Amino acid sequence: MFVTRMLRMAATKTSTGLVGLNVNPNARQDLIQIYRRTLEEVKVRFVPIAPCLYQHLYPLPPLLLLLLLQILPPEAKNYRNAVEQITNFRLNVVEKNEDENVIERTINCGQLEELIEQAEDELSVIPVYIEHKLWESPVEAAK
Repeated sequence: MFVTRMLRMAATKTSTGLVGLNVNPNARQDLIQIYRRTLEEVKVRFVPIAPCLYQHLYPLPPLLLLLLLQILPPEAKNYRNAVEQITNFRLNVVEKNEDENVIERTINCGQLEELIEQAEDELSVIPVYIEHKLWESPVEAAK
């Protein structure tokens, strides 16, 4: 076991082999933080409201209501579920395995540095998804 650890430490990654993507010496820890932040962001932004609560919310002024809660239709729940499932799977893999090669093989979506970029991209998509109401069907241009 000691020999394996020494060999692993000697085989430190010096390049990702991808132009513009530098090696992140703390990739695993950074990935865990980003995945946790993504899960928190999805929970905060996609607040599920039970139908029985709607009548209690109507007396509030609409602007105040928007500030308090982002009420989204059920169609938006599909995106939240998809993001949560993928992120939870990846977070579990990263937390359970310290070996970068095992993480990369299990997730099978690139190197840890690429996974960080993917996670950051997903995190930046969440507010855009809500702002542009991407759960709605696109409206065809008037002819």
